[in-house]
Amino acid sequence: MPLPAESLTPDSSDEQVKQAISDSIAQCMHEGGRELEQCVAMAYAMMRRATGKGAGGGGRNRIRAGLER
Repeated sequence: MPLPAESLTPDSSDEQVKQAISDSIAQCMHEGGRELEQCVAMAYAMMRRATGKGAGGGGRNRIRAGLER
């Protein structure tokens, strides 16, 4: 069964993204029997592919830019 994060689009709101990630993690753990870390990584990877949004990466780049000043 497809995970909810796969149904996201580039126009999905932040709230829709958060809910889809949460639901995807829960479904992955329940149906797939995988570890939490694996399910989190899968959900975020699916979200990035579906939306084109890079959750987390931009924050690290902003921190690095601030340190280099």
